[in-house]
Amino acid sequence: MSSTRRAMEYSSFLIIQEKNDNVDFIEKAQMADFETAIHYSRYGKFQRLLLAVCGTIYATCAISTTTLSFVLPSAQCDFNLSSLDKGKLSAMPLIGMIFGCSLWGSIADSQGRKVAIMLSLLVDFLAALVSSFAQTFQLFLICRFFNGFGIIGATSIIFSYLGEFASKKHRDIMLGRLEVFWNVGVIILPGLAWVLLNRTLLESFNDHGNFSPWRIFVLVCSLPSLISLVMLYYLPETPKFLISKGQYEKAKLVFQKMFASNTGYPYYAYPVMTLEGENENNNNTEEIIKQIPLNVKIYEKLCSVAADVKTLFSQPYVKYLGITSFADFGLMASYCTLIMWFPEIFERFNEYELAHPNTTASVCTVSEVNQDENAVFFTEFCDPAINSRVFLDTIIIGLSCIPTSVSLSFFMKKFGKKFVLIIGLMMSGFCTLSLNWVQNSTETLVLSCVFEALTSILEAVIFCVIVDLFPTNLRAIALAVTASSGRIGAIFGNVVFGLLIDLKCFVPIYIFGTLLIASGMLCVAIPRTDNYLVIH
Repeated sequence: MSSTRRAMEYSSFLIIQEKNDNVDFIEKAQMADFETAIHYSRYGKFQRLLLAVCGTIYATCAISTTTLSFVLPSAQCDFNLSSLDKGKLSAMPLIGMIFGCSLWGSIADSQGRKVAIMLSLLVDFLAALVSSFAQTFQLFLICRFFNGFGIIGATSIIFSYLGEFASKKHRDIMLGRLEVFWNVGVIILPGLAWVLLNRTLLESFNDHGNFSPWRIFVLVCSLPSLISLVMLYYLPETPKFLISKGQYEKAKLVFQKMFASNTGYPYYAYPVMTLEGENENNNNTEEIIKQIPLNVKIYEKLCSVAADVKTLFSQPYVKYLGITSFADFGLMASYCTLIMWFPEIFERFNEYELAHPNTTASVCTVSEVNQDENAVFFTEFCDPAINSRVFLDTIIIGLSCIPTSVSLSFFMKKFGKKFVLIIGLMMSGFCTLSLNWVQNSTETLVLSCVFEALTSILEAVIFCVIVDLFPTNLRAIALAVTASSGRIGAIFGNVVFGLLIDLKCFVPIYIFGTLLIASGMLCVAIPRTDNYLVIH
């Protein structure tokens, strides 16, 4: 009785509030589009829970993506890896990401964002689980391919999933806060590696055959994917996707659950009675759909995908897709490459400074000296231990990203996503070019912290821009294509840097800096989709 009375009181409050705002409440309650429906579901407890789950998934993506950098020093001894083998192993997850992007995007647009993310997390977990027990390099290589193949789905689609539970008013704030969780994963991983891959633990496992600590490390790093999958299982599909597929009753049920969670009132007090679908011509009921033969459903799915692709490659969407793809290519070519090579650069600086005290040298000078010394000195001894300085430097770099991640939502709201993206890319480009002028390991660490703090948030901003630029039926595919372009850039960057760092170090540095600056300039063509606050 009390809950019914509270529901009536709340409905009366809504009516009075809307009348005071000179809005026709009866008309809105009877027929509401997505923005109106999400407005009446309110903002509160449900969104905080949703952000926690999505943040856990995004931190999992960070852990899965960067796990390999801490595995190589130990795994190279077990598998007797050559430099060529290391190159294959580093590139394999990125190649898997390229193949996975389009597939996960299609699944997300046809079967739902939740289904696609859960399947991608499952693939990542199983691949990591098998790889921890792999006794041959070939099997480990295949597993790393499927790690990249799986995790890219969650990495790219999680922004679409989270964004489709929020109104325009709160969308940028929620998506901006999501980036903080990536850095949480980046900080957790080296701490975990420090515990499991330190020299003391490695020495205690010397007599245990093929069961090495790095296998435990890989196994532990697979668990966040399983945990994230279970957490996501209890959340609903996005109402925006359900509306786009004509599943209005299911969408209304999601809105009612959000309303009840955010307000504390029963779900039947939710004032919206009917939803206005995005696809107004879709009048098929679920009963009619169930009677359609399977081959007809497959044909209709293929036609739907073909129609979406055709629309995607028409103006203005093809222009937007070209800009976001190029920007992500340039961003990931520099970000994924330099963040992978920073520990190696630190180690080279340490060796140089020990051999040449009280002298200064640039990154390229250190690399050239390292090449000459390696040409003369060679040893067959394989040391699987990782220097503690690498763990510490990686943690410091991860911590440096927290201020930009925390303030990202504020800057996107204050200045707009377009402004943040352009300035961030341009500053990152100049920061990359500055690598040619550092003179010691301390300056390199400071510069790497600035570079990481800027570049770590920019892909999130690109994904936020895509959510604004593309309609629901094209959004996941656009995200997948853009993310795929970024991974191609990452492969390009790692190959070029690995080939030239010991020969012409300045060439890849100038390439990365130029790509970032060019990406920033190209993003000027992106239309403004934000309502900027006035700066006083």
